[in-house]
Amino acid sequence: MIDGVINDLCWQNTPSVGGEFTAFRPRTDVPMSLPTDIRISYDEEFVYVCAFMHDPDPSRIVHQVGARDNDQPVDKFYIYLDTFNDNANCFVFVVTVDGVQLDYRITEVGGYDMNWDAVWSSAAAVSDSGWTAELAIPFSVLRYSSDQEQTWGVNFGRTISYSNEGGYLCRMKQRGDVDVSCFADLTGLYNLPSRHRVEVRPFVAGRLQFSTKETVLSHPWGSAGVDLKVPFTMQSVLDVTVFPDFGQIESDADQGNISHWAPWLREKRPFFMEGTEIFEMPFNMFYSRNIGSVAMNGELIPILGGAKVTGTSGKLRYGFLEVVTDRVWEGDTVLVEPSASYGAGSLLEEFSPGNWMKVSMTSVDVPGQEGEDYVFGRSASFSGMTTVREYFEFKGKLGLTWNRFQEQSENAAFKVEAGYNREYFDMSLSARKSGDNFNPSFMGYMQGNGVTSYSFDTDISRDFESGFIDGVWLGLGSSYSMDSSHRNTGSGVNMWFGGSTVSRYHMNCWVSYNDRSFDRYEGPDGRWYNGGFSGGVSLSTDFRKPVAGWANASRSIYLDSWTRRFSTGLMIKPTPVLSFDIGPSMRIQRPATSFNWSEQIWEHTFSDWKSLSITASYMVTPLMRIRLNGQMSRFERVWDTESSSSLSDNIWANLLYSWEYLPGSWFHFLIGEVSEDEEDPEFTVYAKVSRFF
Repeated sequence: MIDGVINDLCWQNTPSVGGEFTAFRPRTDVPMSLPTDIRISYDEEFVYVCAFMHDPDPSRIVHQVGARDNDQPVDKFYIYLDTFNDNANCFVFVVTVDGVQLDYRITEVGGYDMNWDAVWSSAAAVSDSGWTAELAIPFSVLRYSSDQEQTWGVNFGRTISYSNEGGYLCRMKQRGDVDVSCFADLTGLYNLPSRHRVEVRPFVAGRLQFSTKETVLSHPWGSAGVDLKVPFTMQSVLDVTVFPDFGQIESDADQGNISHWAPWLREKRPFFMEGTEIFEMPFNMFYSRNIGSVAMNGELIPILGGAKVTGTSGKLRYGFLEVVTDRVWEGDTVLVEPSASYGAGSLLEEFSPGNWMKVSMTSVDVPGQEGEDYVFGRSASFSGMTTVREYFEFKGKLGLTWNRFQEQSENAAFKVEAGYNREYFDMSLSARKSGDNFNPSFMGYMQGNGVTSYSFDTDISRDFESGFIDGVWLGLGSSYSMDSSHRNTGSGVNMWFGGSTVSRYHMNCWVSYNDRSFDRYEGPDGRWYNGGFSGGVSLSTDFRKPVAGWANASRSIYLDSWTRRFSTGLMIKPTPVLSFDIGPSMRIQRPATSFNWSEQIWEHTFSDWKSLSITASYMVTPLMRIRLNGQMSRFERVWDTESSSSLSDNIWANLLYSWEYLPGSWFHFLIGEVSEDEEDPEFTVYAKVSRFF
């Protein structure tokens, strides 16, 4: 039984490993102040790990209970498993002193993949001499070779929050960064399961939306679907989703946008979140929020289904994805959004740590519907990295796009980078060029093309073994870019510096100078703007305390004027299970000369953005949460032409009850309200139950 109490007979007969961990914080390469004992075992279904974190005074332990995968500043125990023993990639499982689970993957190509989730069991318990953690990790959530006898890489980590200590059983980098090549060998693994079981997660969801002028049953909606995980081998798996429910339980925050481009939105949908490093492409050529996005009439584009295959074969990793979206109609006759098919695929060859090559492709097909022409979009990319003498890194990226009605020349982009990376010193140089017809907007995120740019950055840091300063850093950089007509589109120098204290206070400052530049997207023919200085500062306090916060302030050049931004956050934790987050922010853009596209003339414009977000969270247990989330925002943009000016006031709030009633099985119940400008508030009642088999 996984209960966090290590009194089972099997643990008494299992030899202990660990003992003295090596610290990387606050002092490096010294033993951690408290020992840790670890035992590890396995059977035909699970890998079992138990750990005893010695502490003669457990009353000092900091307690904060948060939602799953929410990294709290408390004592934690980490397990790192390099199941292919390739010294480059690993699975990570974490248990806090309050029994909260975290899991993620670390990959050489994508870094930290915090979106990866698995269903596993754990528990923690505090005694008068420390605290214990007990874990059961199913083989079915791992990927490994089919050899009868295997050797995995393994490491363990521990944090002691009140003394700001962090360390590993096997010493890694002084900064605390995970280096998979430093892991120890885990041997004695024989006849591991040769097949994973099929995982099925059906769900039922329902929603009622109404306003003050409508009845509760004015717009009823219901849906049922299923997500399946079908393993082909121990190295490859098929994910299938049928009629998925992609209703946003967490709403996208409102943003006041004055740029030429749509705001970047974080992916929140589980089907797209896992395996992001496989499908990630250079130049943002794969942007999953383009799939099933919002139609022109404001409705979500429904997804009929999707399939995704990911796996490993030797040193080759691969991923293929296909998703089909449905039509969106205005009434019964006007087609707002046609149905479409989205595909993506990647092949990644990892030759050795620090040396890899990747080929990726995307495809979007929109068949002719309601008299419209057939439209397609294609893209392909090649990227790679090689490491010389451990510290010298060289990267290359190439992208190509082919779209209907697009010229088939100047449709490429490339970037080359060279870097030197040590624990306390980094330096990089890069050059990039994109053609005038490079356009990945069908499946990617577009932020301009037809630009050649060069940049140089260097960063120096230093740790201090003192009772106050923990570390300081200083960085310098420069950049230059020009368009296809050789006009300067942005050049300047920047500097950043900051430091942190042992008590976890942080400060970071930056200042930059930008030269006179040409904005090719401002007006039909573009326009020159003078440069100037920009700068900002950010501060944060100790989030182990019951009251903590952060603040950012900056002043930046915008066209022929400037903007001021200020944002802050305050976290209040009266008890370990109750927290309040308050986040006001504002941005003032002073009058600037801009092109009014609706009037086709140059005018003066300024904007004013204010927002207040509030979140209150109560953890009934580590598996049950009640959360109130909301935002009030006001965005005003004023032009010389009064009819072009606009004012938008938005208020939204929702109350969410979330309960993991069985491992991997969830129940969500949400009540929400949205009020936009002077329109009647819209109320939503939403419920979803899913069951993991």
